[in-house]
Amino acid sequence: MKVEVKRCPLILIETSPDLPALLAEYAAESANNEIGPVSPQLPTYRAMETAGVFYAFSAQLDGRLIGFLFLIVPVLPHYGEMVAIAESYFVASGYRKTGAATKLRKAAEDIASGLGAVGIMFSAPIGGVLEQVLPGVGYRDTARIFFKALQ
Repeated sequence: MKVEVKRCPLILIETSPDLPALLAEYAAESANNEIGPVSPQLPTYRAMETAGVFYAFSAQLDGRLIGFLFLIVPVLPHYGEMVAIAESYFVASGYRKTGAATKLRKAAEDIASGLGAVGIMFSAPIGGVLEQVLPGVGYRDTARIFFKALQ
């Protein structure tokens, strides 16, 4: 049983019968409850994909979707530089020892580099697994995200 990670059209992820359970686990572990419940806006992702700034990656094991990474690669107007942003990144907890997360991250890094991005950013929930993993694979804590609910 080998994990297969590949860049794919969003439609292949959104039509997977495994996606609802994966999103539920993702929401339970990574959601910002002050923003509200996780509610993927698939039409928005599709529009970004059509515009050429969105890239979807799937991780599969025995034909089952076990993880995903959604990468947005815009030119940041303030800097005039292309910077990749891992907007959503998740591997189901039961499959984290398979190498799927590493393969997803590396696939995203390769695409971002190939596009000419100067770097790639990940956000991670404070105290979460990803916050603990990223420094060990070459990522630095360069900023903090602060949030204030307005409504």
